[in-house]
Amino acid sequence: MYEYEDRLPIRPAHGYRNSGVKPGRTTATWRKLRLQCFKRDKAANAPCWICGGSIDYDAKPSSHDYAWEPDHRHSVKTHPELAEVPENVMPSHRKCNRAKRDKAAVNELGRRTRAW
Repeated sequence: MYEYEDRLPIRPAHGYRNSGVKPGRTTATWRKLRLQCFKRDKAANAPCWICGGSIDYDAKPSSHDYAWEPDHRHSVKTHPELAEVPENVMPSHRKCNRAKRDKAAVNELGRRTRAW
């Protein structure tokens, strides 16, 4: 072990591919960004960007279908370089995010709910 190992960058110098690290899902940078985005979205009372419905920000994130869960506007699979960019992280319901999966377009899921 090198004495400077604790100061090495979180991201591998050669990129994420074939490194075993999953950007936007498992890094320390992602965990910090996830919390930052939750605070941003809660303060704005942002609706789900997929269905337009209100999100239960009082619930623990990802704890039930209508709780907040971060969604990548551009899939991490196809755009790994955007995985930890705050503007690419959108507020969504857990249910909507998991239904969307890696699909790029929101319109593929159907109609938005009406505004209450």
